[in-house]
Order: sequence, then structure tokens, then C-alpha cells
Amino acid sequence: MPLDNIPLGEIRRHLHHLVALADTGERPRPTRINGADHPMPGQEWVVVEDVTSRAPHTWWVRTAEGSDRTDAAIYLSTPESMAPGEDYDSVRTADARRIALAILAACDRADHLHAGVTRLADHRTQPMDH
Repeated sequence: MPLDNIPLGEIRRHLHHLVALADTGERPRPTRINGADHPMPGQEWVVVEDVTSRAPHTWWVRTAEGSDRTDAAIYLSTPESMAPGEDYDSVRTADARRIALAILAACDRADHLHAGVTRLADHRTQPMDH
């Protein structure tokens, strides 16, 4: 397909979409692994939002190994936490997966809207679990 007939804005949108797919194509490796001497030993992922219009927001996602919890939990610290990176909320693993999948689905929908192309699958609905 010759690129000389495609507007620059459309090429940028396609490149942005491809980079977003590449960034979510495989699971990221942990940013750090906290040892047994750490208050929350286990793996930690630090995600810094890539923004240019404001100060970047940082998210922390942790697992805790050796926890006595029976409902394995994910620990999340958001930029809006009282003490970001120190104040964590726990989320059950099953709920964290549902949230993550909902975020991925919303990202797909936003990409489709941004590209001006919607798919039938974007309009599917299912009853929400409460």
C-alpha cells in the first residue's frame, strides 16, 4: 500500500496503535523483586504514565509472597493514594484479573474510536456481576 496517499495524522494513529499493542503484547517483567527482609516480599511492577501535559503519575502493583492470606491478593498503590508507593489497597486475584481485562477491553474500544473504526464486538454487552 503506497503511503503517499495516506494523511500524516492517519499514519500517526496507526503507529500509536501498533506501539500500544507492542507494549501490551506480553506480560511485563517485574520492576523489582523485594527480598525476604522487605515488609512486602515478592514481585513489584512500577508503571509511570507517559504524559507530557502534567506531572507523570506512578502506579505500583505488588504480590506478597509468604502471606498468610488464603485469598491470594494483589496490592495496588495508585497516584491518588494517601502515600503513593507506600499506601496499598489489596484486591483479590480474581477481581484484579477482571479489572485488568476490563481495562484492556476499554483500551481496544478507545483505539477503535480514535481510529474511527468500530467493530461489532465493541457493542457487545453482558450482565454485570455485583
